[in-house]
Amino acid sequence: MEKEYMTLEEVAQYIGKKRATVYNDIRDLGIKTHKFRRDRRTYISLADAKRIKEARAAPWTIEGGNHATTP
Repeated sequence: MEKEYMTLEEVAQYIGKKRATVYNDIRDLGIKTHKFRRDRRTYISLADAKRIKEARAAPWTIEGGNHATTP
């Protein structure tokens, strides 16, 4: 069974970047984070983690962020 949510640390490992970069991507892409009861860690959905990885692979296609687009 595949996980529905990943911690930000897991996402950082998944995309091969630092956790601070994940925070920036979350802000730039407008991704909603989640916290669960009795757990201090912050989570994002697996779909959003894949979206970050895709945005890292092709940064000129990022939607919903503050990035400038080129014509």
